[in-house]
Amino acid sequence: MQCPREDRLCCETNTMLDPEADSRKCRNMDPSAKPTILALDAAGNACSAALWVREAVVAHRWEAMARGHAEALVPMAEEVVGLAGFGDVDLVAVSIGPGAYTGLRIAISVARGLALALDIPVMGINSLEVHLHQARNQKITGAIAVLLETKRTDFYVQAFGADDVPFDEPAVMDADAVAELLSRYRVCTAVGDAVARFAAEVECEANLALNPQDAGASVVATLAATKIATTGMADIRPPRPLYLRAPDTSPPAADRQILRG
Repeated sequence: MQCPREDRLCCETNTMLDPEADSRKCRNMDPSAKPTILALDAAGNACSAALWVREAVVAHRWEAMARGHAEALVPMAEEVVGLAGFGDVDLVAVSIGPGAYTGLRIAISVARGLALALDIPVMGINSLEVHLHQARNQKITGAIAVLLETKRTDFYVQAFGADDVPFDEPAVMDADAVAELLSRYRVCTAVGDAVARFAAEVECEANLALNPQDAGASVVATLAATKIATTGMADIRPPRPLYLRAPDTSPPAADRQILRG
């Protein structure tokens, strides 16, 4: 079935808004300007929206939830933009994972839909970087490992040096492999929404600090503003979900019967 243009981004999951090609506002935006940014996050154990204006987050809504992101995210976005509405928004930023499969799809679909309707660019922000940035804002120094929830027995993990340069690519690891990675890179602090579960499963080294934390859209907005200020509009890329592996899905029973013949 052919989708109308306003609904097409929700239907065609492989079609991403290209900000350079599809957004006049991106092409006309002064790279030195301070854009108004609407940020969305539903990658973890919460749902949140934030509004960045000029140099700071001016509105933020955050609510812990395991499900219901689809119903909560758009009202949150409407609340943070307030009476001014969406007309002054220059950019939508959204967390792209790794994280909860359903939450990622919801947030990215909402971000892309808003960006298309408003003719503005949309930027994807890595959730591992969000947690790293949040830790640095809390004055945590040294090497950091971000541990995020997979809702399975393993963990999404990436370790960063004191200069915030990653030691390796993000990966999916079991608890023992994570412990070995922390030791190998002499990680000082483990942060993220899966830290408490990790600490309950393995005996951590005595010098490892544990900092459980949930991310939020205010950090997504801050990171987006920082990237634009540092590299200009060239750093804007279409948001593609960072899954790290295939989702836990299987065809319905009727489809499985058809596949079996």
